[in-house]
Amino acid sequence: MPGYRMMYYTLCAGVSAVLDDMQERGEFPGVYYRLEALFQEAENIYIETADVIRLEDRLPADEPNEG
Repeated sequence: MPGYRMMYYTLCAGVSAVLDDMQERGEFPGVYYRLEALFQEAENIYIETADVIRLEDRLPADEPNEG
């Protein structure tokens, strides 16, 4: 399975840094607010779904995770 969690962290950290730079300079306010809204939407989706694990994907407590 692809590293979606790592992709999320990488993308959000990058977007957050760009938003910080944009806010300090005050450039492109329309773009800033659009990126901020998308960032918040992605974060909300992540929070709502991050802890969801299908029962069939769970390993028994005594079986090591090899992936």
